[in-house]
Amino acid sequence: MAVFKLDPEVYKRYKDEVLKLCNSFQKIDQPGLSDKQIAERLGLDERTVTEIRCVAERDCYSLDEWEKAIEFKRKATLEWSALALKRPDLKPE
Repeated sequence: MAVFKLDPEVYKRYKDEVLKLCNSFQKIDQPGLSDKQIAERLGLDERTVTEIRCVAERDCYSLDEWEKAIEFKRKATLEWSALALKRPDLKPE
């Protein structure tokens, strides 16, 4: 597996723009772009955008926020499954 090095200056320059264009923060009226679309818009390669986004998300959210998101998604998935499969026993407590 190759190691990808992200230039700190490139990160600082594009971090806010990448976060604004991606799905890191939900926007009801505007869906986020894929890393490939962001790369094309900013003139970067896709791998660089992916690295910027991943590092920036880690910088923006605390571990507590990540854990809350995981729990929210787990419950939402179980609720959807219970409803879609007509299996109330799957619904989280």
